[in-house]
Amino acid sequence: MHPFDMCPLKLLPISLALSLILSGCVGRQLGQFETHAARGDHEWLAAQAIVCPRRSDDVCRRLHLIKAEACFRLAEAGREAAVNYACTADELEKGLALKSSEKNEGVQADYHEKLCESLSRLQDLQPAEMNALNPDRFVEAAKALFQLAPHSLAAVYYLARANLKKVEPVLEEINAASRLPVCNRLKRSVTDVLVVMQTAKGRSDNDWERFADRYQRLAFDLGKAIQAAECR
Repeated sequence: MHPFDMCPLKLLPISLALSLILSGCVGRQLGQFETHAARGDHEWLAAQAIVCPRRSDDVCRRLHLIKAEACFRLAEAGREAAVNYACTADELEKGLALKSSEKNEGVQADYHEKLCESLSRLQDLQPAEMNALNPDRFVEAAKALFQLAPHSLAAVYYLARANLKKVEPVLEEINAASRLPVCNRLKRSVTDVLVVMQTAKGRSDNDWERFADRYQRLAFDLGKAIQAAECR
């Protein structure tokens, strides 16, 4: 007798039986993911496909976030950076879109920050044509982080950089009609950046040390963009 013939699932409707089977498979996959994550086997995790039967399943969210972390570690180590930052962004977006029982806002903000960092890096690593396919992706991710952690160093930085990256492609063709919204976006961004830099003077915490050089560079780049747009 085939093992399946002894299984009570055969008495259930096919769709429900398949759903239960897939749920069991997803549960086993999570166990495998957690084992490989504990071993630091990032290459294995990044190569795995995730198939979830229920889009709202918290287990599916966990699978996507574990894979995202593995891809992020590989990208940060310089291992096929563009590919793995893209993997990180894709998996984080899938995971963060699912309902979660996670109540720790610090953990949530960390995921959103990694999403912004990955999209920010992709802006520099990918051809401009690929970035142009979804020009608002970075901006929307930065807005989500800002809503979760308003006025945090990371949120202000990524939102300002996303705004800069959004307008850079149009600076060479700017005209009277487009200049006002572009300049408003740039001036608002540089103001936010300079305010943070001013209030951060004298700080010695690790968070500011991570961002100090980035803020300096971003303020310079925003200034160049404002000059190129001939903002008044």
